[in-house]
Amino acid sequence: MNTFKHRYNTGLEQSLNISGLVSEGNLTNQEVLRLEKIKEAWNFYEGYHWEGVDDLDSPQVTFNYCRPFVNKFVSFEFGKGFTIKTPMSLEEKGVTVGDTKVVVESLDSDGDNIVTQEEKTEENPEKVVEKTINDYLNAVWDSNKRDELCVEIGQMKSIAGDAWIKVSYESPEDLYDPFEEYPDGRIRLTCVPTQFVFPTFNQHDKDRVDSMLIMYPIEKERETGILWRRSSVTTVIYKEVWTRDEIVVYEDKEEIDRMENPYGIIPFVQIKNFPIAGRTYGMGDLEDLIPLNVELNTKRSDISEIIDYHSAPITCVFGAKIGNLEKGANKVWGGLPKDAKVANLELQGDLGASTNYTESLKTAMCEIGGVPETVLGGANAISNTSGVALQYMNLPLIEKTRVKRSCTKTGLEIVNKMILHISLLEGLIEKPDNISKKDFLYNEVTLPDTLPKDELLELQKLESEMKLGLECRHGALERMGRENINEKLAEIDLEREEHPELFNPMLQTAWYQAQLQGQQVPEINSGMTNGQTPLEQVRTEITGQNGGGSVQ
Repeated sequence: MNTFKHRYNTGLEQSLNISGLVSEGNLTNQEVLRLEKIKEAWNFYEGYHWEGVDDLDSPQVTFNYCRPFVNKFVSFEFGKGFTIKTPMSLEEKGVTVGDTKVVVESLDSDGDNIVTQEEKTEENPEKVVEKTINDYLNAVWDSNKRDELCVEIGQMKSIAGDAWIKVSYESPEDLYDPFEEYPDGRIRLTCVPTQFVFPTFNQHDKDRVDSMLIMYPIEKERETGILWRRSSVTTVIYKEVWTRDEIVVYEDKEEIDRMENPYGIIPFVQIKNFPIAGRTYGMGDLEDLIPLNVELNTKRSDISEIIDYHSAPITCVFGAKIGNLEKGANKVWGGLPKDAKVANLELQGDLGASTNYTESLKTAMCEIGGVPETVLGGANAISNTSGVALQYMNLPLIEKTRVKRSCTKTGLEIVNKMILHISLLEGLIEKPDNISKKDFLYNEVTLPDTLPKDELLELQKLESEMKLGLECRHGALERMGRENINEKLAEIDLEREEHPELFNPMLQTAWYQAQLQGQQVPEINSGMTNGQTPLEQVRTEITGQNGGGSVQ
């Protein structure tokens, strides 16, 4: 089923034309005000700061600080993407993807080695795919352009206050798949423009959506009845009404489809930008910055007008007629009356005070917006700045982003649950019988910190903790932001077994000595016992082979 047409490629001017949405949607006053705020925020992000200004004669200088503020928040929040983690109990269970049995990995009884459980299906007796629930979720996100989608989510919630993610299934008949990558269909993730979403929240639970109205303009051809122009393109409103029971589709006020909701849920997830107590919608990052940006542009325009006024000064003549006076450079005027006076109009006020005022406005925007001036391009030497000092320098940005990430983390985890839920219903995956639905849907999303760190210091810290027994290899790799940790540990263990000289300083020294000797095996008179090479002798002492003591 593919009832939701993804026609979000309408122009910004058309999508923000709220008059058509208001007339077609019977919107409340609060919804109209929300649309106007969203339109204003997008205008300021795009650089249209003078919309509705009647005075077009004076200069209109635009310092668009709204865009770098939003871009900085998006980069700081989603700069390194996000990782998905499922509990070990899920990774020990088999999951069927299509016609292939998924092979999952788990630790053995000692907690060291990876045990691969392979099981082939009747449809594909020779084909085995190693995949976990983690892999499936990551594959869905990657097929939906994870990085680009994260940027859209960050921009949408930063500007409009909320981002809405729709999870849908695209069947093979409706899917454009020129490379035949999805023979069974795929899960589609879409960041729906906030100005198109009109939810109805429960009156007793502000986080529960009882129904959802999706409404946006589309272009439709109509018959004109004129021979030389049989059809014309007109703009109509497309609407979808979602409840947990049914889906109704309207086009130009006419009902064109009605069907049962096969999922039993409304597959839209709200991700608030910054939560406000008691409010069903989040707060955008530009709400407090727009008035200051307006004042900044106004004063900068005044300063620009003053500079233009005095860069080509006006000549004032007092007590004389100027009809016969020649204007221009290198001109000499004579025969003026005794009391006549000629002077250029000069700036008598203090322009420096106006400049200082505009600088204070910029500083106020950084303080209120939570973005330090140095982050926006200030030239401060940070080569010798410690990590703690760098944290304090960016503390306002870090604190605000921490709250934004908490909302994003919760929203993405709900999106992952919907992905698994819809995939089960559409037959893309199968849940094992020995695991509950709650455990099957559980996942944890982590957004790594994007603040630059000294990797060498981090490695030294992890090394000290591991020597003291305060950290394990799995936890160290997880803190370093590595993915597929179990697979990586299995590769390390295999290489340690085959090449122990690469993981022990003493064996490394003997190995390099053997390399320098051209890999020639020394005889007994080389000083080593039993005719062993330096590498073999040290390896015997370290690993405890041939009767040697083992090293713990």
